[in-house]
Amino acid sequence: MEKGALKHLIYGSLEELIRDSRYYYHSSVGEAHSHFTDEGKAAVTEFMGTIACKIRAAEEADLERRAKEQTLAALKS
Repeated sequence: MEKGALKHLIYGSLEELIRDSRYYYHSSVGEAHSHFTDEGKAAVTEFMGTIACKIRAAEEADLERRAKEQTLAALKS
């Protein structure tokens, strides 16, 4: 999965969690009183554990792509 897709996935997933009062308490008093619930903290932790592998794989694929491009450019010169 490419980086751009991962960014959209992370943002969208967190947005959905924040919209659900089971996972996030939003206080009209202010930002200082808004927070993830215990269930929300567990969901975010589990989600980030799952997505971390995808992020790492995307980074490695990007690094490999750049290395190939640099090698081909060097061979052409």
